[in-house]
Amino acid sequence: MLTPRWPTSPLLIENCTLTTSSSSWIVSQLGAREHYAIPRALHAAGRLGLLLTDHWCAPGSLTRRFKRLGRLHDRWHKDLANASVQSPGLFFFAEEVAARAKGLAGWDRIIHRNDWYERFAVSRLVPLDESPRTLFSFSYAARLAVRSARSKGWTTVVDQIDPGPEEERIVAREHERYSQVKSSWRPAPKSYWDAWHEEMELCDRVIVNSPWSAECLRGESIDPGKIDIVPLVYVPPGENGLLGDCKDAVEQRTVASVKTADRLRILFLGQVNLRKGIGRLVDAMRLLVDDSRFELTLAGPSEIDPDLWSSLPNVHFVGPLRRSDVAAAYRAADVFILPTLSDGYALTQLEALSYGLPVIASRHCGAAVTHGENGLVLPDLEPSTIAATIVQFFESDWDLNSIVAPAFSLKDLSRRLVG
Repeated sequence: MLTPRWPTSPLLIENCTLTTSSSSWIVSQLGAREHYAIPRALHAAGRLGLLLTDHWCAPGSLTRRFKRLGRLHDRWHKDLANASVQSPGLFFFAEEVAARAKGLAGWDRIIHRNDWYERFAVSRLVPLDESPRTLFSFSYAARLAVRSARSKGWTTVVDQIDPGPEEERIVAREHERYSQVKSSWRPAPKSYWDAWHEEMELCDRVIVNSPWSAECLRGESIDPGKIDIVPLVYVPPGENGLLGDCKDAVEQRTVASVKTADRLRILFLGQVNLRKGIGRLVDAMRLLVDDSRFELTLAGPSEIDPDLWSSLPNVHFVGPLRRSDVAAAYRAADVFILPTLSDGYALTQLEALSYGLPVIASRHCGAAVTHGENGLVLPDLEPSTIAATIVQFFESDWDLNSIVAPAFSLKDLSRRLVG
């Protein structure tokens, strides 16, 4: 496959000046993970030389003039307004349209998108001189860029966004357990994991967000010495406008009882799938179906046929929420639950805690919950255990003044990355 000659028109590539110095970091980021926390942290520390990304819709840019791209208008951050950023602009959108026209779907489309973006990133790296730099990339779209950077003698860092192949094996076993449940989930092809293994082998340093992810990666014969645990950055609601201004509501919730007069309103918010433990959570609610004190709301896009819960009067599925409705969902609940089988971190825990909600969570994600202080940690993920923990939570006395969302700031992130 020929590498395309990428356009260099300023109408298509934003902020093309590269800051060159021995301390320059180049970040290659497909998507807007963590609202660009990595490049923001590096830029604030004066260490970001260049951000490469798929879409960058800065105010006044060509991409903002197209109403059809409205869903991509948040692909920008004010903290990076004066940073050097390059993206393929409308060419990436055109490639997405072309891929859809070819009928690419599922893993074929994901792999095609990753490969297309990687070739763009390499096209930006190749012309750069060999001055010492560090390339930071995100897993599954890093292999070609890391290979190019290593050829220049640069240091390479890959952020592993999830627990990798072990997570897929866990999810596959869960689908065997719930074989009667219709789901859109499919395992990745071997080529996907072959490319990933090359990423891990090539890079100098691997960033993961939780001890659980580190544990899973060590089982893949990755050198433990190059794995670093760096938690996700979290900015409390009201400080970045992402979840709405709810500081007053949080202050009120932290001194109020989690229980309403006669029931416990349980919220799950996120991807409604078997990996998140939804099969087991619904089975737990089935065990509690005759107890009118408990009701569960499932909010988020679903991979599962609703037949799993449609017969249960104590389970309500509301589907995906608009960003403006997320705050209301947290405020309307008494406890947040996350019985996930595997997560790189699960930022929803921190969101829930910031709204004054205690959290019932599994051990298989970032450790945001301190058992008995701001929630409960599930000892295992059997439905009977989940049901018993829900009852225990409701029937126990809680001091919610201890509910404080842990914070990992941009300064903390910068310090962990560059020292």
